[in-house]
Amino acid sequence: MPDPKVDRLAQVPLFAKCSKRDLEFLASRVDEVSLKPGHTLIREGQPTDSFFILMTGNVQVTRAGKPAARLGPGEFVGEIGMLDRGPATATVIADGPVNAMVLSHTQFSDAIRGNPSLALPVMAAMAERLRANALA
Repeated sequence: MPDPKVDRLAQVPLFAKCSKRDLEFLASRVDEVSLKPGHTLIREGQPTDSFFILMTGNVQVTRAGKPAARLGPGEFVGEIGMLDRGPATATVIADGPVNAMVLSHTQFSDAIRGNPSLALPVMAAMAERLRANALA
């Protein structure tokens, strides 16, 4: 029987090259949440405890109170702070209703430890985002 979580994760560019087995492993650890408009997912300067994969809706990203990006389905936030639980580099607020998949720091660590092939796409995405932030 097909797993809707696996199907949704397969549509996320971050996981596009993952095998079905990798996606099933990740799906078994991810939670689904519905967020109301105005909900703050991440607050700049605060420790990051969650990695969000946007499934529907949009979020507004700000740095130092200035608009930095608007992200939508298939995009993700919180990946940088998940490695060291360091302070968030931006604030992320739901623009409207948002459905997302979320991994806590513990779930994220367990998923990477339990399936190292998931680590490479996540690290590549983090490197790309860090490089873009440095050049901005």
